[in-house]
Amino acid sequence: MSPSASSAVLSQDSEQLKLFHSKYPDYDEEEHELPLWIEGVDTTYAPFIPTSTRRVVLALEMAHLKSSDVVLDVGSGDGRFCYAAVALFGAQGAMGIEYEQDLVEKSTQLAQDYVDQGRISFERADLTDWRQSSTMQSKAWSVIVVFLSPEGGTDMEEWLVQEFERGVRIVALIFDLKQLKGLHCSVEDSQEGIWIYEKQGCI
Repeated sequence: MSPSASSAVLSQDSEQLKLFHSKYPDYDEEEHELPLWIEGVDTTYAPFIPTSTRRVVLALEMAHLKSSDVVLDVGSGDGRFCYAAVALFGAQGAMGIEYEQDLVEKSTQLAQDYVDQGRISFERADLTDWRQSSTMQSKAWSVIVVFLSPEGGTDMEEWLVQEFERGVRIVALIFDLKQLKGLHCSVEDSQEGIWIYEKQGCI
């Protein structure tokens, strides 16, 4: 995805883009390079490693996000993916799941003044209990964003493959999901750390 392609959609609403950058500043990605997750030691499913607003926009463009989509962000951090999906791409709705209560509160505060009520929300949940999560078992989602450690991706394989099989597009960040044999990667930018998984023929 070229920079010009990435900016084409957003140029229609430059004020929203400016607001996005002011609310969710770009982090210096060089300072947040992996590994922050250590294989065999760290069992964190979705470590909070800030993602730049530029990468958020690029990932959602690569997923061909559209107004009919409903997005679930698993390990939503400060909520920037949910905000961008609704405010910049016009998604029907977005929900973020996050374990840290302070991040749930922060993401709710950041989004609530700028997004129509009911179109975006956040909840606190432990991803290790995903089998018991009514939100994650819901069939409302058409796009799922995951920033999962390799261990987290493997443990959630059953759920991810199930969602993939019913036509959900899965956006994986930093850690790819190549160990999950039931998924098909339709487009990737390994340099940016973005992989889109979707069934062939579904878009």
